[in-house]
Amino acid sequence: MRYPNAQAGIKKVFVAEILTLVMALLVLVGAVMALVGVEGEGTLSDDAVAGTILGGGALLLVSAVIGIISMIINLIGLHRGGKDEPGMRYAFIMAILALASSVAGGALTANGSASIGNMLSDLTGLFNFLVVAFVISSVIRLAELLGDQRMIGKGHRLSAVILLSLLGSLILNILPALFHMDMSDNITGIIGLVSALAAVLAYILYLGFLRNAVKMLKK
Repeated sequence: MRYPNAQAGIKKVFVAEILTLVMALLVLVGAVMALVGVEGEGTLSDDAVAGTILGGGALLLVSAVIGIISMIINLIGLHRGGKDEPGMRYAFIMAILALASSVAGGALTANGSASIGNMLSDLTGLFNFLVVAFVISSVIRLAELLGDQRMIGKGHRLSAVILLSLLGSLILNILPALFHMDMSDNITGIIGLVSALAAVLAYILYLGFLRNAVKMLKK
C-alpha cells in the first residue's frame, strides 16, 4: 500500500457519506411521521397522534446525532488523507469553511438577518461543492500515479455529471429573473427535474467512486 493515509482517509469519507444518506432517509421518514401525526388530530386517537409525533421527533433527533457523527468522521478522513494528497488537505479546509458558514448563516437567520443568512447558505453550498471537487481531483491524481486508467475515466465522468447538476441549479436561480412569462414555469420545471436527476445520479456515482478508490489504494 503506497498511500496508506489517503486510503484510510477516503475510507472514512465514504463511511461519512453513507451515514449522511442514512441521516437523510431518517429525516424524510421522521418528517412524514410528524406531519401525519399533526394532520391526524381529530381523526386519529390521541394516543396514535402522540405516538406518531413522538416517533417522528425521535427519528429527527437520531438523524441529527448521525449528522454530527458523519461530519466529524468526514473531517477526520479529509485531514488524514491530506497527509498523502494535497487535494484532500484543501478539501478539509473547504469543509471547515462550509461548517463555519453554515453555523453563521443559521444564527443570522434565527436573529432576523435572513438575507445575509441566505447568502451564507449559498456560500455553504459552494464550499461543499469544492469539498467534493477536491476529493475527486485527489483520487484522479492518485489513480494517475498508480496508472489506474479505469478510475481516471470514472473520475472525469463523475465530474461531468456533477457540473451538469450544478449548471442546472444555477440556471434555475437565474431563469425566473430573466423570463416573466408563463412558459418559463414549464422550462424551469424541466430544468429542475434534469438537475435533480443529475444530482441523484452524481451522489450514487460519488459513493461508488469512493468505494472503488478505497479498493484501488489497498493494492
